[in-house]
Amino acid sequence: MNLKYDPFPLIFTRGDDTTRLVCLDFFGLGDSLTAKDCLAELIKQQRSDGAFPSRLDPETWGMQETARHALFLLKVGLPPEGVNVDSAVRFILGHQNPDGGWCENRALKIPPERTWLSSERSVAWLTADVVGLLRQVGMGERSECKTAVEWLRRMQNRHGGWPSLAREIGDQQNDTGDPDATAQITFLMGEIYGDEDPAYLKGRRLFERDLDECAKDVERGYRIRFRDGKREELDVYTLTHLLLSWLLDPPRRFQSGYDASDPRVKRMMEALVEIQRKDGGWRPFWAEESDPVYTVLAVKVLILSGMLVRQDLEADVKACAV
Repeated sequence: MNLKYDPFPLIFTRGDDTTRLVCLDFFGLGDSLTAKDCLAELIKQQRSDGAFPSRLDPETWGMQETARHALFLLKVGLPPEGVNVDSAVRFILGHQNPDGGWCENRALKIPPERTWLSSERSVAWLTADVVGLLRQVGMGERSECKTAVEWLRRMQNRHGGWPSLAREIGDQQNDTGDPDATAQITFLMGEIYGDEDPAYLKGRRLFERDLDECAKDVERGYRIRFRDGKREELDVYTLTHLLLSWLLDPPRRFQSGYDASDPRVKRMMEALVEIQRKDGGWRPFWAEESDPVYTVLAVKVLILSGMLVRQDLEADVKACAV
């Protein structure tokens, strides 16, 4: 299978330094001059307290950006004990909520349509990001990490899923949770406790069901919006979030057999290629234009699933990275 259009001009002309660096690192070009320049610009963004600016308001810090940038700095080779990663980790540890989770900066005004994020209630997927970070820097046995994992396990609902946000008194628990958060946390539980862990097994069953539903959406040619039953066209988020929820997601889902050998995944990846836009990018359902971040994500999923060959695209990446 081949892409219809070259995605890399869009990534390198419209993507920010982090997006370009993610792409270069994935293709083994982390030592290139362009990659080094991107890394230097990313490090410049870090504040004196260790946090990184929020995309919602660059004048203040963001917990999501701080956790994910710290993870990415580790990915590109910065040491855990180095000042950049260490200061970010210490900043994060100082902002844990009493329930054990993490939320966004309380000074940020979260747009109402971002129902998956909160500056008041602990956020399950963000807490999972932090747990992954703490484990990578050798702090998996610290009380903060253990408390966070215990909170995540308590948050699993009776269906085996996880909601995006901590439940409040009176919240309904009849829904199955957020598929994106459920996929991320399910495989995190498998990494920590093994494949026989009850929370992992329960989440894995729901993950299978979500994958079946996504395959049905592909066969129909549209997805049905849960809250009102409205039909929406397939988009890059719908076709990727179960397999690779964000740019730093480890490939454990692919190692567990969720690749092109699974007919559901193969058809999802074929549909992903089909909806590539003429500018080379992909558009998530909440945006009007192609998004560089999700364009990188689409390329990564297609390669990790076995639908595209990484070496076939290397020349195109190098041509844009000079």
